[in-house]
Amino acid sequence: YQRRVHGDFSYGQFRAYFMADTITVSGPALEGKVQVGESTSLVLTIGEKAGQGPLNVSVKSQLTPKPLEVKDNGDGTMSVLFTARATGKHEFELTWGSDAIPGSPFAVEAEGEVARDASKVQVSGPGLEGGKVGDSITFKVIAPEEAGPGPLQVDAAGPAEPEIELQNVCTGEFAVTIKVDKEGSYKIGVYWGDGDHPVPGSPFDVRVAAAGKTNRLFLS
Repeated sequence: YQRRVHGDFSYGQFRAYFMADTITVSGPALEGKVQVGESTSLVLTIGEKAGQGPLNVSVKSQLTPKPLEVKDNGDGTMSVLFTARATGKHEFELTWGSDAIPGSPFAVEAEGEVARDASKVQVSGPGLEGGKVGDSITFKVIAPEEAGPGPLQVDAAGPAEPEIELQNVCTGEFAVTIKVDKEGSYKIGVYWGDGDHPVPGSPFDVRVAAAGKTNRLFLS
């Protein structure tokens, strides 16, 4: 996942050149692993010949840190303040004007307990209404940022072992395809994070008919 923060994060008086090489980066985020949910920072020391900038920040991580902001400290330094929301590697690409700051991208490792809410995840699609042997049973899963980091997990149980394929369509959206070679009733489990966090409606009861037959739904 990637987010670019734009803004007039200018420093010093305007000059007709950029001097990213005069900028150094330090701070608590580079001194060891950071904790999920705790605020930390990168600190940039701006050289006298750095020019105006501006500073651009791009973060690659499983989930975008929030908040994520840039602050001019007024003492020749600037801070990139952020709070990690997911464990694992976070890569901070820092540019000054159009030039990469030496050392960029900066790798920050986050650890700790993450906040997840499987109740925010939505599942929909024709595959939940049934299918036929040999055909693709498809549905989509939408996980907004409020759901927290995944991963998405899907399993299925029934008369035959299923083939399950997961595709990450875009940020927070997944496509699920299931194929089986035997008719019958199948239970499809959808989980966010781990098997202890089923999404609303999971497990889903899906009837697979023999090839050439049609599933029918009856209301009583």
